[in-house]
Amino acid sequence: MKKGSNRKKIRIATVLETIFVFITLPLSLAFLSREFDDVPTDIRQLRVILIAVFFAMAMTRLFRAWRFSMIGKPKLLRIQNLIYAGLYLAGSVLPVFMTYTQGVGLEAVAMADESRLAFIGDLRQPLSLIFWMSLFIGRIIAMIRNHKARSLVLNILLCILILVMALVSFVSCEMMIPMFVIIIQSLVGIFAVVFRRIHMDTLRKIIRKTYASEIIVGLLMLICAFSYVFMYTEPALGKYEDGLWYCFAIVTTIGFGDFTAVSLIGRILSVILGIYGIVVVALITSIIVNFYGEVRREPEEDEEEAAAEKAEEAGQKLPAEQA
Repeated sequence: MKKGSNRKKIRIATVLETIFVFITLPLSLAFLSREFDDVPTDIRQLRVILIAVFFAMAMTRLFRAWRFSMIGKPKLLRIQNLIYAGLYLAGSVLPVFMTYTQGVGLEAVAMADESRLAFIGDLRQPLSLIFWMSLFIGRIIAMIRNHKARSLVLNILLCILILVMALVSFVSCEMMIPMFVIIIQSLVGIFAVVFRRIHMDTLRKIIRKTYASEIIVGLLMLICAFSYVFMYTEPALGKYEDGLWYCFAIVTTIGFGDFTAVSLIGRILSVILGIYGIVVVALITSIIVNFYGEVRREPEEDEEEAAAEKAEEAGQKLPAEQA
């Protein structure tokens, strides 16, 4: 009876966590769309969106900690998610007491309302600091959990990157960078929900057994190199990001039509990239489909072989005992 009750609680926690992940994504996109908009927007709308984003993130982490406690995950993981939840809840409360100005850095402090908290002028500074602080604490806990050299080096590099981004975001009152990271986290969470029945360990085994990673890296390097060439050979592609966008449209065979190659070199490179992209997509698809079933069967075959060996040993022992 207790197992059934725990399963029900796990299912409820998972559903609620998923709901708040799905809520966080459109809210973050809504904030970015208003930040990029040249038309002056209502500051109150931005404050409400920030409150909702941080509250949704807090609830996501809270229900994740609850789910982890039900399925018996390590205690540090539960503590980590509870810390996240507490910091994000603080972030959802701050907009009630602070102002949101259009200033940047010291200018924001000068434009701040004196009736608000005086130590920081713009709302975006403490919220950005809270977000980066949560990521930094997460990396520290990851280092405590895993003492392997590779994990330590990776987490130390991530800590340095987080500190740099926190400094940039805090000084410039920038919330766009944290929002981009929040959007990526939400997409990863949604991906995990949608593909939760696909075992990531199986995909990792497939990548190790095949040349899928090398093929993908080769395609990415080709895209980066061709984008640089397109920037100088095509009049319509004056920026590097325009070249990346054009290469993405070719590789995915979407063909938006907003950019076209007019020079001879550009057309030749477009043909090469298009053919290579089609071949890579076909190869990756066939590799995953063909090897997925094979890799999934390996544990079952190992179990069957172990059971057969035990049966043989038991059969050999029985005549010996009879003798």
